[in-house]
Amino acid sequence: MYLVDRVIPMLPEALSNDVCSLKPGEARRTMTVDLLVNEAGEIVDVDIYPAVIRSDARLTYDQAQELIDGDGALPGFSDDVLSGLRWRVRELSRIAKQRMGLREAAGGLDFDTVEAKVKLDDKGVPVDIVLRKRTDATQLIEEAMIAANEAVARFLRDAGFPGVFRTHDKPSRESLEGLVPVLQEFPWFDGVSVDRFVAGNPYEIAKVLDLCSGRGEDVLVTTLVLRSMKRAVYEPELAPHFALASEAYVHFTSPIRRYPDLVVHRMLKAALGKRPEKFDQEASSIPWIAEHSSEMERVAERAARDSQEAKIVELMETSIGQKFSALVVGVAPYGMFVRLDNTAEGMVDIADLGREYYVLDSVRHTLTGSDTGKQYRLGKRVAVRLVEADRRTARLRFKLA
Repeated sequence: MYLVDRVIPMLPEALSNDVCSLKPGEARRTMTVDLLVNEAGEIVDVDIYPAVIRSDARLTYDQAQELIDGDGALPGFSDDVLSGLRWRVRELSRIAKQRMGLREAAGGLDFDTVEAKVKLDDKGVPVDIVLRKRTDATQLIEEAMIAANEAVARFLRDAGFPGVFRTHDKPSRESLEGLVPVLQEFPWFDGVSVDRFVAGNPYEIAKVLDLCSGRGEDVLVTTLVLRSMKRAVYEPELAPHFALASEAYVHFTSPIRRYPDLVVHRMLKAALGKRPEKFDQEASSIPWIAEHSSEMERVAERAARDSQEAKIVELMETSIGQKFSALVVGVAPYGMFVRLDNTAEGMVDIADLGREYYVLDSVRHTLTGSDTGKQYRLGKRVAVRLVEADRRTARLRFKLA
């Protein structure tokens, strides 16, 4: 579990940080998935087998991105090593783009979200909020993991072996219908087929994400569409993954970090070799493991989110009285929710909008003044001033500036 100020490993630290962790120059046992890719980025052959790997170098995402973008030196790497690394990383990045294009052509969805990480000093005091967006380097790893996960899922399926499968249902018609009145506020939505969108057609949903890209409402629309999606869950039975347009999917790539991955490794080893003595006992536990893992995933995500929000509020204490540009991301009978560019969210109380009475339209998600007709809706930019940062409740309160 990844909290803002610590990592709580699934396995003992001696395993997760040493024996089972890839370290440059040290031999480690692995379960290897070799993927043969043609010039179009299509996987034409798969080979899965236990192996021993000795890593030559460990790169951060930033270092890998430097190799993709330029020809400069990296501290700690010789020119010879750097030359080989640069070629490999660039080729992997090229293949990753091809793989992503193939997924989108099959109906996969691409949510280009921004991830906020609070930076702490040595004493655990928040000093900054770092916004992380997808780069070519992160995309490279994402696509490699997706391809490996799909290959293992297909192998277990074709071998008739059990597994903890990762499934994702299409969004409900009701959840997408609720977005239409909001999306109709934007002129570009005229180019979208409403019938196909509310039916959950992945290509129409992708069109919405594409049309809003780069606009002021980009973050809002992406967030709303993402919230309309159902949660991906772990299941003992194989079912499609809607967002990835995948017919078979598991989590396989992080057996020291996620328990479902560890179970998949056990099933994979049983399929490749002689079934262990306790195989039937483990296989019979998979339905419970899948359900429990889905529940614990929600708990871990909530804990990670709460820890980030608590530190964001603590950091924002130093900005009380300052003005910010904010996006309206929610409306309610008691006020509106706003989001700053650094992802901090808070509320403007209804009483602080003015003396007139404001009417809530829960369908179009608007607050409209009864006297002036002044309207606040999702996606509207407003100037706000931070007036309170309550560390106890982890809440921010704003007033219109």
